[in-house]
Amino acid sequence: MFKNISYNLKNLILLLLVFVFGLIFLISLHLFFLNLIENLDKKTENLKAKMEIGELIVNDLHKIRSDFYELATSTTNVRGMKLINQRIENKVEEIEDSLSILENGGRLERTIRLNIVGHNDTKKIITYKKDDNNISLEVIDLSPKIIQFEEMLQTLNELLKKQFSLKRENNLEGFLKQNKTIKRFYKSTPAFFVRVTENANRLLYEGTIELKKLQDEIKKQKKQYTQLELLLILMIILTVLILGFLIAIQINKNTKNLQIQERSTRGILDAQKNIVVVSNGEYMIDANQALVDFFDGYNSFNDFKKEHICICDFFIDIKDDEYIVDKDYNGRMWFEYILDNPNKLHKVAMYKQKSLNYFTITATKKILDSQNFIVIVALNNITTEIQTQKKLKALNDNLENIVNDKTKELQDLNETLELRIKEEVEKNREKDKTLIQQGRFAALGEMIGNIAHQWRQPLSAISSTVSSMQLQRQLAIASDKDIDSSYESIMKYVQFLNQTIEDFRSFFRKDKEQIKFNIIEILNNSLSITSAVYKDNEIILTLDIKEEQLISKGFPNELSQVFLNILNNAKDVLKEKKFEKRHVYIKAYSTKINNVIEIFDSAGGIPAHAKDKVFDPYFTTKHKSQGTGIGLYMSKDIIEKHMNGSLTAINSDFFIEQYHYFGACFKIELPKL
Repeated sequence: MFKNISYNLKNLILLLLVFVFGLIFLISLHLFFLNLIENLDKKTENLKAKMEIGELIVNDLHKIRSDFYELATSTTNVRGMKLINQRIENKVEEIEDSLSILENGGRLERTIRLNIVGHNDTKKIITYKKDDNNISLEVIDLSPKIIQFEEMLQTLNELLKKQFSLKRENNLEGFLKQNKTIKRFYKSTPAFFVRVTENANRLLYEGTIELKKLQDEIKKQKKQYTQLELLLILMIILTVLILGFLIAIQINKNTKNLQIQERSTRGILDAQKNIVVVSNGEYMIDANQALVDFFDGYNSFNDFKKEHICICDFFIDIKDDEYIVDKDYNGRMWFEYILDNPNKLHKVAMYKQKSLNYFTITATKKILDSQNFIVIVALNNITTEIQTQKKLKALNDNLENIVNDKTKELQDLNETLELRIKEEVEKNREKDKTLIQQGRFAALGEMIGNIAHQWRQPLSAISSTVSSMQLQRQLAIASDKDIDSSYESIMKYVQFLNQTIEDFRSFFRKDKEQIKFNIIEILNNSLSITSAVYKDNEIILTLDIKEEQLISKGFPNELSQVFLNILNNAKDVLKEKKFEKRHVYIKAYSTKINNVIEIFDSAGGIPAHAKDKVFDPYFTTKHKSQGTGIGLYMSKDIIEKHMNGSLTAINSDFFIEQYHYFGACFKIELPKL
């Protein structure tokens, strides 16, 4: 038996070697004919390059004629004459460069004006190789004409200079006489331009005829090459088919080994804790055991597939844009929408028995060949995290109830204020302190929400990256480069989480005394805290900061709290009104005495009835579940009482690029050091 195995192995190696040699010969033969055809195409390309250079020369001649006309008829001063002369000289130099390329060969670069926003021009590069030592007809015909034109231009400039001199001397009669002389001179020039253009066009026409002849000849030669190549390829293919049949017999013997490998892959796939589904875009191909375990009533994936072709059948619509459902996303299927938005956190909700579970969902597309692909969908259960967020929200709502109770107490006190004012002054001061403390608790609630947003996407990305790469490795479709790339991505997310911890640790550290600080640095720290929630709500942040440092003295952590209050208010109102384009625009600059920060939003502005109350305690335009009305009151108190600055709010226009927006503007002014 072992002798037969050894014999079969030797035959297989021999067959494979013959196949490889045949393939190498086929490739070499194809490359040989490709080289022949490429040499033929180079001749055509070289002639086309010559024609393109000729067309550029014709266009330059038209521009020179136009500028020459403008110089003769419209120039009123020396400055204008110099500008037009400079344009003409540039075009003459371009024509001379083009003629030099035609005469000696080389590479010609031209800048083509596009007049497209964000893309004003492009580079056009033409390479021309001179085939023989004959002088190009274009050079023989046009070079003397260029010299003649330069003499005409010099004559016109001398006439114009004399005209300008007569004008400065207020010699009206001489000026008019000189003007007539210029007109007579110009009227004598059109025939020159017509001859030059006609000569250039004639040369282009002759080149077109020559190109047509060359193309016909090349087409005939290509046909001959193709027929010869086809004959040789058919012979090689016939040989390869015979060898392929023999190899197929050997491949059939290895089927059992492949089946064993498939069972091993299945075991690895089922070991994943996350739900992993493999689809071809139309129906599920495979899934791990986690899918069967999650849904009741199914013993295997095959049982599940008999009733459902897509896991999306179980997606629940909970009326939240963050959650994916089985619907049309502007002509795209749900998994295509996920693939097109890889940086956005996507979630789904599905029932397990009667309990609603929440998942983050990612999709990875793997191209198998030109027509086939698979989509690997991974679902990571985040039900515990969602429940924690709900508990945090309940705590925040309880904080609002406390604020409402305090408000009622203040209203009761106001009814007997005249009688008890002396007794209650100190109590009211203590209540103000309580308001500020409650504001800090409200800010803490916002901060916890920001922590959840900052950490959710990196944690999900790490989980999905590990699951995807482990699956690809187990399926033997992952390369070392893919693994290294995934490792770098994971380390980047870990560094991001560490930096987030440091940012939040420093935020609530209480300042003991006033210190010098850079406002720009404090602003950037605040923006890093809100970056995730802004990204999740598709809010575009634009900074207009001209200076690297704006130095003031005060309490930097309290200023950071002010920035966060304003940024969170902007986020809430933009999210509530559901604008198509959500923008926050921040402008930082200094005056002679102050450092100024202006924060604009595109939410339409502060309502008229709220303009005078926006900094009052307990006043809010938000729903009672979203705001307490303490944040802006506390912010104004910090800026004006603690830092000797000012905080104001107005409605204002602002522009980003060419687009106009309107909304609220909060302006912070702090004394400049």
